[in-house]
Amino acid sequence: MTTVQVPAPVPGETSWISASPGGLWEVRRRWLGERKRGDLTPMMGSLCKVKVWRSTDTASQEQESTASVGSGEQATSHPRSQDSVLQLPLDEWCLLRMGEGQCDITEGCLEGMRAGEMCEFTISAWNAKNSKAAGSDANGTQTENTTEQGSSQQSDCFTLQLHSLTPGQESWQMTPGEKWAWVLSHKQRGGQRFGNGDIWGATDCYCRAVKLAITINGKTRRNASSTGFKEGVDGEDDEDDAEGADVSIPTEEEYKTVKAELHCNLSLCQLKLGQLGKSRDSSIKATELNPKSTKAWYRLGQACLQLGELEESRMAFGKILELQPDSASARTALKQVNSRLKDLDSKLGQRLSKMFN
Repeated sequence: MTTVQVPAPVPGETSWISASPGGLWEVRRRWLGERKRGDLTPMMGSLCKVKVWRSTDTASQEQESTASVGSGEQATSHPRSQDSVLQLPLDEWCLLRMGEGQCDITEGCLEGMRAGEMCEFTISAWNAKNSKAAGSDANGTQTENTTEQGSSQQSDCFTLQLHSLTPGQESWQMTPGEKWAWVLSHKQRGGQRFGNGDIWGATDCYCRAVKLAITINGKTRRNASSTGFKEGVDGEDDEDDAEGADVSIPTEEEYKTVKAELHCNLSLCQLKLGQLGKSRDSSIKATELNPKSTKAWYRLGQACLQLGELEESRMAFGKILELQPDSASARTALKQVNSRLKDLDSKLGQRLSKMFN
């Protein structure tokens, strides 16, 4: 779920901003009927049996499903599409795995729900200037109902029913190995979405991965190449953690490499979305984690160039040539930066000449 400041909801409503392949959407949820009792609510890894339908579609209103979801079942496969906001089939029962981000809007609505409960949610495009989704309805049809500020007035209302679910975990309940498995799955899913042109979806995946990766910091295992023994508290040698260690936990080197790749990939997504400041910050984090990553330095150079931070951009592209002297792309980019710097110096000289002549 994307964290963005939204107007205060009306009493009884909860609101937030969610991402879909086409952009960002404001979601407003309210409960329907009496709340159930119980401690079991959807968490990361929970498999939820859900049904979503348009609130105006009376034919698809609340229906009872015969079988509860089992722990051995798989999430419903549904292709993500730029032409739809909700990334799951309507008017039929389907299985959604919490935490995978298949449908960020539905996942947000499921938070805090209990089996047998229903809620109604309204979605409207958020910030038309930065979102391809703005000016589109829930089916992706282009509309013209937007304000001068760019916030779309088009909205759609849906009803969500949670039939049953399997237990999941909060991130703090997971072992470092379990968290790392989620980090890698988010990273892989982000790459797939990026390849399919789903930049918002890829951004969501990389953000989820980075947030989880942060909680593993300091909990990595020792590198296999480190000393085979370490001194025990009683002065005797104990076997190193490398033998019999939990291999699901990354080494410090693996952790830094993957985290740097996540920030680097996130930087590219943010660059494509026009989030230049965020792109620069992400690429800086990538270079700090892996100073030898030419890709991270290139992302930093690109972001700074578009921000007009030419000296910083020149430094970044120059760093690439230190690491990889035969990089044609870095040489081309550096020429572009130097050309712009020369033009600025020339214009500054002309202004100073006019001032003192």
